[in-house]
Amino acid sequence: QELFRSNRPMMHVVEVTPPRPWRRGRRGVGVALVMALAIGAVIAAGVKHFGGAGARVAYVACSNSVPAAMPKSRRQQLAIATLGTGSVLFGDASAVRADAVPSVTPATSITNTGDMITLNNGLKFPKTSFGLQIYDDSTAQRLTETSLAVGYRNFFASVLAGNQKGFARGVKASGIPRDQIFICGSVVSNRARGFNNAYAETKKGCDQNLQAFAEGGITYVDMIMLDYPGPDCDSIKGQWKAFEDMLAAGTAKSLAVSNFSPEQLDCILQDPKAVVPTVNQLPISVSRPDVSAIQENKKRGVVVQAWAPLGGSTGGISGQLRKVCKTIGSVYGKSWQQVALRWIVDQGATFSTQTKSKEHFIEDLNLYDFQLTADDLAKIAQAKR
Repeated sequence: QELFRSNRPMMHVVEVTPPRPWRRGRRGVGVALVMALAIGAVIAAGVKHFGGAGARVAYVACSNSVPAAMPKSRRQQLAIATLGTGSVLFGDASAVRADAVPSVTPATSITNTGDMITLNNGLKFPKTSFGLQIYDDSTAQRLTETSLAVGYRNFFASVLAGNQKGFARGVKASGIPRDQIFICGSVVSNRARGFNNAYAETKKGCDQNLQAFAEGGITYVDMIMLDYPGPDCDSIKGQWKAFEDMLAAGTAKSLAVSNFSPEQLDCILQDPKAVVPTVNQLPISVSRPDVSAIQENKKRGVVVQAWAPLGGSTGGISGQLRKVCKTIGSVYGKSWQQVALRWIVDQGATFSTQTKSKEHFIEDLNLYDFQLTADDLAKIAQAKR
């Protein structure tokens, strides 16, 4: 997700050119079915990219559990066609930063690792996070090493990206001490209905995270996150109980959620003995300035982490907004993207970003030497979305 540089980890890009018979009655349906099966075979075989000029872009989210009802989220807010254990989401990838994978230089003396925020359990949480996207393990390893070398210390390694092993190898190869890195894994269990089923599915997901991270000698996560809430309060409580057990076992240091509404958070918080979520990942950007959501989470002691912070999978950022951010940035020597990301920070939130460019990795960290003025914020608020 740009899927996530402006978004959050979990999509691999595949190009598909629909045949002309696509809309020709039964023949078209047959061809569509054959194509679906072929795409599934390609995914299973690990092919990373195919297609040609004018090809349509598809985002493939591989997981053992696909949301029953896809919310307006990093899943591209698109229709889903399930293919075995995967899902194919069709949409526009025009916002993707299509940068070449850079070579990695060994980490030396890092002075800029981004600003920190203290979570409700006392853990220090870097405001800038690198969220891995769907690509193979070798790419995940290279990008992890690159991001660590330039100063990243907060990582969202989603199970949906399918490359937690590559990420773990990158952490190990970097030579940076484990206690200097904040690692967040994720679990998808939102289709399990009822307390017991949700507990069992979530528990299995927790174990799968640890098994994948063990590839790099990682024995615990600093945070484990629910990618989506269950279908009702009883199910959410089952999900959360499994997380609390992981916390009690010492294999997770904090618990978090994603795409939770205030009411869904309250399903957890209505139990006074429940562990309070530390973070809630939500689609926040200058084009989706949901400041009220940030405040509602803050009231509950929860920090918001923005996914799609540059609008990539939520409709992008309008030309006028970009122009306004660029004009503001010229005063501080910053790009429009840095201004857009700084806006999130100035609202009291954090963000998870992604890129394949070393320069953009550095740029997304270089936000903490300036602050937007009230006049800057007013100009952004007035710009057309």
